[in-house]
Amino acid sequence: MEEAREERKEKTGARHPAHQATLFLEGRLGEEGFQSPRLPEECRVAVAGYALSQPEEHRGEGVFTLWPRTDEEGRLTEAHVALKLKRPMEGPELVVHGVLLHADRRRLVVVVQPKSGEAFRIVLGRARGFTAFLEPRRTYRFEGALRGGRLLAERAFPLGKWVLARKGGRPLPEPIEGDRNSHLEGRRGKGAAPEEAEGRREEAQRPAPPGPEGPPKPPKEARPPGEGRPRRDPVRVWRAPEEEEAPGGLGLPPPLPKGQVMGLVGEGPYYLVLRPEALALWWPKVERLLPEFPRRHEVRWYPDGSRAVVAWDLEALKVWYKRVLRG
Repeated sequence: MEEAREERKEKTGARHPAHQATLFLEGRLGEEGFQSPRLPEECRVAVAGYALSQPEEHRGEGVFTLWPRTDEEGRLTEAHVALKLKRPMEGPELVVHGVLLHADRRRLVVVVQPKSGEAFRIVLGRARGFTAFLEPRRTYRFEGALRGGRLLAERAFPLGKWVLARKGGRPLPEPIEGDRNSHLEGRRGKGAAPEEAEGRREEAQRPAPPGPEGPPKPPKEARPPGEGRPRRDPVRVWRAPEEEEAPGGLGLPPPLPKGQVMGLVGEGPYYLVLRPEALALWWPKVERLLPEFPRRHEVRWYPDGSRAVVAWDLEALKVWYKRVLRG
């Protein structure tokens, strides 16, 4: 009985993002299945959702919603046709809602929790020019297109703000595109959720409603000459410590031991550094296993050609590094 109660508590207490990955695509649904010239030849297609339960209403040519699945490289391998849109759209459009697990210069790894079925990962390639920084473990809405069998993200929105805009609560947030993420500016506080903090800032900026006019305030009494404000205790005045404008090792990874081209260094954060001589052999393995790294991390590129995986959990980095060495 106690075990059953604990399982029930875990199920009710677990929070799953109710997000749906959707691909809008032109095509034709018939008795033989779904066909679209924009789908790769090796992509498997199945019928699901309303297109399966109500086939007569969704057959024919039009724009359909598909639920995509991809391989580790981001290529589209399987798609489930859900329904045909009543209002046609111009061209194929990719929309993905999910939690961002990993982001680097070339791809975005997103975990998607469909409305039905098990969660899965989808790998989006970055479209040309879209290099804005996106926070891992954050929820985004990605928009893009299907090109050459790959899913490319062209812009993104914070999902919470986009949902509020769709419900009419707020205007549509500024899209994240190019090399700038406007939604990261001014975020310094901790504790409150970004959407809540944004809402508080907007409420604080709104002009206060005019209240009932009361009696005029009496004018402030003028201080007699020679009497100033009380002097502040200089001990209680906090000043930020002075820092160097440009640290000495800026633009270079932490040095490796002499003769070593790859290894773990650092005292927190910790680095897995790859010198240019080791990139051809080891970087493809590192990049392939990066989405499986279980802790917060980032990839850094240096002007001398070196690359590094930076993490704040040394034990997790060691365990993951052993997997890289085993291949």
